[in-house]
Amino acid sequence: MRLALFAVLQALRLTRREADGAAQDPARLRWAALGIVSALQGALVAALSGYETATIDAVQNPSQPERIAPVAFLLRRARSAGFLNAPERVELSGSRQRALERVIDVRNAAVHALSVEIPETLVRDMRVATALIEHMVLQAPAFDPAPVRVVSALIADELKALEGVLREMPAD
Repeated sequence: MRLALFAVLQALRLTRREADGAAQDPARLRWAALGIVSALQGALVAALSGYETATIDAVQNPSQPERIAPVAFLLRRARSAGFLNAPERVELSGSRQRALERVIDVRNAAVHALSVEIPETLVRDMRVATALIEHMVLQAPAFDPAPVRVVSALIADELKALEGVLREMPAD
């Protein structure tokens, strides 16, 4: 869980740097999407592995057990009462789910060097992802936050800085 939180922190740093540079080079938003999806994946892993009763099965990719499951799979589990209890459980409306799917699509296109048009809603969609990360890591962690106070504080700082960058960008 600690490693997942460090991954969240590093991915948020990447996201902020690329989003900030998108003012001069809009194509950098693809890499910002990569960062925010990586941060979301780390937050989901931390949440799903936070309970003392959690097992590695909660975050493994069923088709490739040596790898972490993709974000869409982890999200399904994080929304399930079988994996997380309220208030840690993730609640998503349909519009928020679609926002996350659009960010994941941009991330996938960037990783696989596919041509993709950046949706006009990407900045707003990324805000949905940051709110979800904040919920899982800071507001309702499924893990004991005491041993990871420093990294949690750094994540909070990065989320705040990223929100400032996103606020300065056109939302749609």
